[in-house]
Amino acid sequence: MKLPASPHGLSLAAAVFCVASVNPACVAGFSLRMSSGATDFANMALRQSPSSTQFYTNKMCPYAQKVWIALETGSCPYEMTEISLYGPGGKPDWFLDLNPDGQVPVLTCYGGAKIYIDSEFILDKISEGIVEGGGALAAADDETEKKVEEWRHLIANRLNPVGKAAVQRGGKNVKELMGLLKELDGKVEGPYLCGDKVTTADCAAFPFLWRINDEYGPLTEEDHGCGNIRAWLDKCLDTPSFKKTVQGAWWWWW
Repeated sequence: MKLPASPHGLSLAAAVFCVASVNPACVAGFSLRMSSGATDFANMALRQSPSSTQFYTNKMCPYAQKVWIALETGSCPYEMTEISLYGPGGKPDWFLDLNPDGQVPVLTCYGGAKIYIDSEFILDKISEGIVEGGGALAAADDETEKKVEEWRHLIANRLNPVGKAAVQRGGKNVKELMGLLKELDGKVEGPYLCGDKVTTADCAAFPFLWRINDEYGPLTEEDHGCGNIRAWLDKCLDTPSFKKTVQGAWWWWW
Protein backbone atom coordinates (compact mmCIF):
# COMPACT_ATOMS: atom_id res chain seq x y z
CA MET A 1 0.00 0.00 0.00
CA LYS A 2 1.41 3.40 -0.94
CA LEU A 3 1.78 5.74 2.00
CA PRO A 4 0.25 9.20 1.58
CA ALA A 5 2.40 12.28 1.25
CA SER A 6 2.47 14.67 4.17
CA PRO A 7 1.65 18.37 4.02
CA HIS A 8 5.30 18.97 4.96
CA GLY A 9 6.64 17.26 1.84
CA LEU A 10 7.55 13.97 3.57
CA SER A 11 5.95 10.60 3.04
CA LEU A 12 4.98 8.61 6.10
CA ALA A 13 7.78 6.19 5.30
CA ALA A 14 10.32 9.00 5.11
CA ALA A 15 9.15 10.43 8.40
CA VAL A 16 9.49 7.04 10.04
CA PHE A 17 13.01 6.69 8.66
CA CYS A 18 14.03 10.16 9.80
CA VAL A 19 12.98 9.64 13.39
CA ALA A 20 13.64 5.91 13.81
CA SER A 21 17.15 6.20 12.39
CA VAL A 22 18.14 8.64 15.11
CA ASN A 23 19.65 7.21 18.27
CA PRO A 24 16.65 6.76 20.64
CA ALA A 25 18.48 8.70 23.34
CA CYS A 26 18.55 11.70 21.02
CA VAL A 27 14.91 11.59 19.87
CA ALA A 28 13.79 14.26 22.34
CA GLY A 29 16.51 16.66 21.23
CA PHE A 30 15.78 15.89 17.60
CA SER A 31 12.12 16.74 18.10
CA LEU A 32 12.98 20.12 19.60
CA ARG A 33 14.69 21.16 16.38
CA MET A 34 11.58 20.36 14.32
CA SER A 35 8.47 22.45 13.89
CA SER A 36 5.56 21.30 16.03
CA GLY A 37 3.66 20.20 12.91
CA ALA A 38 6.58 18.14 11.62
CA THR A 39 7.08 16.59 15.04
CA ASP A 40 3.42 15.62 15.28
CA PHE A 41 3.51 14.14 11.80
CA ALA A 42 6.68 12.13 12.48
CA ASN A 43 5.24 10.79 15.73
CA MET A 44 2.04 9.82 13.94
CA ALA A 45 4.09 8.01 11.31
CA LEU A 46 5.93 6.05 13.97
CA ARG A 47 2.70 5.07 15.72
CA GLN A 48 1.34 3.80 12.41
CA SER A 49 4.42 1.77 11.51
CA PRO A 50 4.23 -1.89 12.60
CA SER A 51 8.01 -2.16 12.78
CA SER A 52 8.14 0.70 15.28
CA THR A 53 5.96 -1.16 17.82
CA GLN A 54 7.20 -4.54 18.99
CA PHE A 55 5.17 -6.83 21.25
CA TYR A 56 7.21 -9.44 23.13
CA THR A 57 5.02 -12.19 24.50
CA ASN A 58 4.37 -15.83 25.20
CA LYS A 59 1.01 -16.86 23.79
CA MET A 60 0.17 -19.09 26.76
CA CYS A 61 0.59 -16.31 29.34
CA PRO A 62 -2.65 -14.64 30.53
CA TYR A 63 -0.89 -11.38 31.44
CA ALA A 64 0.55 -11.03 27.96
CA GLN A 65 -2.82 -12.03 26.51
CA LYS A 66 -4.36 -8.92 28.06
CA VAL A 67 -2.07 -6.73 25.98
CA TRP A 68 -2.55 -8.84 22.85
CA ILE A 69 -6.32 -8.37 23.08
CA ALA A 70 -5.88 -4.61 23.47
CA LEU A 71 -3.61 -4.34 20.44
CA GLU A 72 -6.02 -6.38 18.33
CA THR A 73 -9.08 -4.46 19.54
CA GLY A 74 -7.53 -1.17 18.48
CA SER A 75 -6.30 -2.65 15.17
CA CYS A 76 -2.94 -1.31 16.29
CA PRO A 77 0.07 -1.78 13.99
CA TYR A 78 2.61 -4.00 15.74
CA GLU A 79 4.97 -6.90 15.25
CA MET A 80 4.96 -9.86 17.63
CA THR A 81 7.98 -11.76 18.90
CA GLU A 82 7.27 -14.83 21.03
CA ILE A 83 9.70 -15.55 23.85
CA SER A 84 10.34 -19.09 25.06
CA LEU A 85 10.50 -18.57 28.80
CA TYR A 86 11.39 -22.13 29.77
CA GLY A 87 13.51 -24.92 28.37
CA PRO A 88 17.08 -25.14 27.07
CA GLY A 89 18.98 -21.90 26.82
CA GLY A 90 16.56 -19.92 28.97
CA LYS A 91 15.56 -16.39 28.09
CA PRO A 92 17.72 -14.63 25.50
CA ASP A 93 20.11 -11.97 26.77
CA TRP A 94 18.65 -9.33 24.48
CA PHE A 95 15.24 -9.84 26.08
CA LEU A 96 16.71 -9.46 29.56
CA ASP A 97 18.12 -6.13 28.38
CA LEU A 98 14.53 -5.04 27.71
CA ASN A 99 13.21 -6.40 31.01
CA PRO A 100 15.78 -7.63 33.55
CA ASP A 101 13.00 -9.48 35.39
CA GLY A 102 12.54 -11.64 32.29
CA GLN A 103 8.76 -11.30 32.33
CA VAL A 104 6.34 -10.85 29.46
CA PRO A 105 4.70 -8.80 28.15
CA VAL A 106 7.07 -6.11 26.97
CA LEU A 107 5.99 -3.43 24.50
CA THR A 108 8.49 -1.19 22.74
CA CYS A 109 7.31 1.86 20.83
CA TYR A 110 8.76 4.63 18.67
CA GLY A 111 11.34 2.30 17.17
CA GLY A 112 12.51 1.15 20.61
CA ALA A 113 12.81 4.61 22.14
CA LYS A 114 10.11 3.70 24.67
CA ILE A 115 10.03 0.39 26.58
CA TYR A 116 6.99 -0.57 28.63
CA ILE A 117 6.74 -3.47 31.05
CA ASP A 118 3.92 -4.69 33.34
CA SER A 119 0.66 -5.67 31.65
CA GLU A 120 -1.54 -3.24 33.59
CA PHE A 121 0.73 -0.29 32.81
CA ILE A 122 0.88 -1.29 29.15
CA LEU A 123 -2.92 -1.40 28.98
CA ASP A 124 -3.00 2.17 30.28
CA LYS A 125 -0.46 3.35 27.72
CA ILE A 126 -2.27 1.66 24.82
CA SER A 127 -5.59 3.26 25.79
CA GLU A 128 -3.80 6.61 25.99
CA GLY A 129 -2.86 6.20 22.32
CA ILE A 130 0.85 5.35 22.52
CA VAL A 131 0.13 3.03 19.57
CA GLU A 132 -2.09 4.14 16.70
CA GLY A 133 -5.65 2.91 17.32
CA GLY A 134 -5.20 2.23 21.02
CA GLY A 135 -7.39 5.17 21.98
CA ALA A 136 -10.40 3.09 20.90
CA LEU A 137 -10.14 1.36 24.29
CA ALA A 138 -10.49 4.57 26.28
CA ALA A 139 -13.60 4.96 28.40
CA ALA A 140 -16.24 7.24 26.91
CA ASP A 141 -16.76 9.29 30.08
CA ASP A 142 -15.71 9.63 33.72
CA GLU A 143 -18.47 7.34 34.98
CA THR A 144 -17.39 4.56 32.64
CA GLU A 145 -13.75 5.13 33.59
CA LYS A 146 -14.62 4.52 37.25
CA LYS A 147 -16.30 1.25 36.30
CA VAL A 148 -13.26 0.22 34.25
CA GLU A 149 -10.94 0.96 37.18
CA GLU A 150 -13.21 -0.97 39.55
CA TRP A 151 -13.24 -4.03 37.30
CA ARG A 152 -9.47 -4.01 36.87
CA HIS A 153 -9.00 -3.69 40.62
CA LEU A 154 -11.38 -6.58 41.27
CA ILE A 155 -9.61 -8.83 38.78
CA ALA A 156 -6.10 -8.05 40.04
CA ASN A 157 -6.80 -7.93 43.77
CA ARG A 158 -9.67 -10.33 44.34
CA LEU A 159 -10.27 -12.74 41.46
CA ASN A 160 -6.65 -13.58 40.78
CA PRO A 161 -5.70 -14.36 44.41
CA VAL A 162 -8.83 -16.47 44.95
CA GLY A 163 -8.39 -18.22 41.62
CA LYS A 164 -4.75 -18.91 42.40
CA ALA A 165 -5.68 -20.46 45.72
CA ALA A 166 -8.29 -22.67 44.03
CA VAL A 167 -5.71 -24.03 41.59
CA GLN A 168 -2.92 -24.48 44.10
CA ARG A 169 -5.16 -26.21 46.62
CA GLY A 170 -6.52 -28.64 44.10
CA GLY A 171 -9.95 -27.05 43.98
CA LYS A 172 -10.54 -27.11 47.74
CA ASN A 173 -11.77 -23.52 47.81
CA VAL A 174 -13.72 -23.53 44.56
CA LYS A 175 -16.82 -22.65 46.57
CA GLU A 176 -15.19 -19.35 47.54
CA LEU A 177 -14.26 -18.75 43.92
CA MET A 178 -17.80 -19.42 42.72
CA GLY A 179 -19.18 -17.08 45.37
CA LEU A 180 -16.92 -14.32 44.10
CA LEU A 181 -17.91 -15.01 40.50
CA LYS A 182 -21.58 -14.69 41.44
CA GLU A 183 -20.79 -11.31 43.01
CA LEU A 184 -18.93 -10.18 39.90
CA ASP A 185 -21.77 -11.39 37.71
CA GLY A 186 -23.98 -8.64 39.09
CA LYS A 187 -21.51 -5.99 37.91
CA VAL A 188 -21.56 -7.00 34.22
CA GLU A 189 -23.41 -4.33 32.26
CA GLY A 190 -23.42 -6.13 28.92
CA PRO A 191 -22.68 -6.87 26.27
CA TYR A 192 -19.17 -6.04 27.52
CA LEU A 193 -18.23 -5.51 31.14
CA CYS A 194 -18.78 -1.75 31.15
CA GLY A 195 -21.31 -1.35 28.35
CA ASP A 196 -21.48 -1.39 24.59
CA LYS A 197 -17.76 -1.19 23.77
CA VAL A 198 -14.62 -3.08 24.66
CA THR A 199 -12.48 -1.36 27.29
CA THR A 200 -9.30 -2.27 29.12
CA ALA A 201 -11.54 -3.92 31.73
CA ASP A 202 -12.49 -6.62 29.22
CA CYS A 203 -8.86 -7.03 28.16
CA ALA A 204 -7.78 -7.46 31.78
CA ALA A 205 -10.57 -9.84 32.76
CA PHE A 206 -10.92 -12.17 29.81
CA PRO A 207 -7.72 -14.26 30.13
CA PHE A 208 -8.55 -15.19 33.72
CA LEU A 209 -12.31 -15.63 33.51
CA TRP A 210 -11.88 -17.68 30.34
CA ARG A 211 -9.40 -19.99 32.11
CA ILE A 212 -11.68 -20.37 35.11
CA ASN A 213 -14.57 -21.19 32.79
CA ASP A 214 -12.43 -23.73 30.94
CA GLU A 215 -11.22 -25.37 34.15
CA TYR A 216 -14.31 -25.26 36.38
CA GLY A 217 -17.16 -24.56 33.96
CA PRO A 218 -18.82 -24.04 31.73
CA LEU A 219 -20.12 -21.23 33.91
CA THR A 220 -23.90 -20.94 33.67
CA GLU A 221 -26.76 -19.15 35.38
CA GLU A 222 -28.34 -22.45 36.41
CA ASP A 223 -25.27 -24.02 38.00
CA HIS A 224 -23.26 -21.03 39.20
CA GLY A 225 -25.46 -17.92 39.09
CA CYS A 226 -23.17 -16.52 36.39
CA GLY A 227 -25.55 -15.84 33.51
CA ASN A 228 -24.10 -12.41 32.79
CA ILE A 229 -20.53 -13.68 32.80
CA ARG A 230 -21.65 -16.53 30.51
CA ALA A 231 -23.15 -14.06 28.04
CA TRP A 232 -20.05 -11.87 28.25
CA LEU A 233 -17.68 -14.79 27.63
CA ASP A 234 -19.75 -15.86 24.62
CA LYS A 235 -19.72 -12.29 23.28
CA CYS A 236 -15.93 -12.08 23.68
CA LEU A 237 -15.41 -15.45 22.02
CA ASP A 238 -17.46 -14.15 19.09
CA THR A 239 -15.30 -10.99 18.90
CA PRO A 240 -12.29 -11.48 16.57
CA SER A 241 -9.82 -9.55 18.74
CA PHE A 242 -10.49 -11.89 21.67
CA LYS A 243 -10.96 -15.09 19.69
CA LYS A 244 -7.59 -14.67 17.97
CA THR A 245 -5.77 -14.82 21.32
CA VAL A 246 -7.34 -18.04 22.65
CA GLN A 247 -4.88 -20.93 22.70
CA GLY A 248 -5.53 -24.65 22.78
CA ALA A 249 -2.80 -25.08 25.39
CA TRP A 250 -2.35 -22.50 28.12
CA TRP A 251 -0.85 -21.79 31.54
CA TRP A 252 -2.54 -20.51 34.64
CA TRP A 253 0.64 -18.52 35.36
CA TRP A 254 -0.84 -16.93 38.43
